[in-house]
Amino acid sequence: MVHTSANSYDEDSEYNDNYWFPVESVQRHVSAHLRLKYMNTANETSERDFDVSGFSRGDKGYHIYGYCHKKKRSIMLSSIGMSDVIDLESGEYITDINPYLEAIYKESDGYLQDLLFDEYGWAVYALVYMASSSGSLVKKEREVISQFIASLPKFSSLDSEWIDAQLKKLYRPGKMEIRNWVKEAIASGSNFSLIEPVVAQLEALQKNDNNEFWTFKRYIQKQAGAVGNSEA
Repeated sequence: MVHTSANSYDEDSEYNDNYWFPVESVQRHVSAHLRLKYMNTANETSERDFDVSGFSRGDKGYHIYGYCHKKKRSIMLSSIGMSDVIDLESGEYITDINPYLEAIYKESDGYLQDLLFDEYGWAVYALVYMASSSGSLVKKEREVISQFIASLPKFSSLDSEWIDAQLKKLYRPGKMEIRNWVKEAIASGSNFSLIEPVVAQLEALQKNDNNEFWTFKRYIQKQAGAVGNSEA
């Protein structure tokens, strides 16, 4: 997933300080060519053509990134300030920019890639942590995890090279961090029994002195068992 910050865009207060509200750190990549009116917090409205390159979701609206032909540079706009939006390619009048961008996003290559981590990030991170607890994530281990990802509903069409590249560069959390992630994931309803066959395959590839692998495996089992017992 791609991370971004407002520092990547124009620091002009007219565009980056208005309607400021928290948004997710992930930027969803889309492509759209729009004509729109934009009203800032001083109630000043101007018209511009805007080439959208991505958006980040927030509770109060979206931050929308792209190239502004009026400013002649890449900036960030808020969905709150947009009105009279027209798709320049189709001529469609867009009454609500947020679902319009979401519809484009669902047709993009990045949708399934982001959805994988939205729905199964807990599993991918846990498996990569276990496999790399020996000090490295070798090709055979990546193949086991890749096969698991391809077996998940909806994700069989993901490019195998993309999966392998993500596994190679995936952020490796620390010992306490990954344990907290597991605890939170189980508490939120994630079913860790789903990865038991994969853990068994990875286990067969470990050396006897990789104690962290088995320690972490026992931690998952203990957390999952604690939740199961409380529900019973």
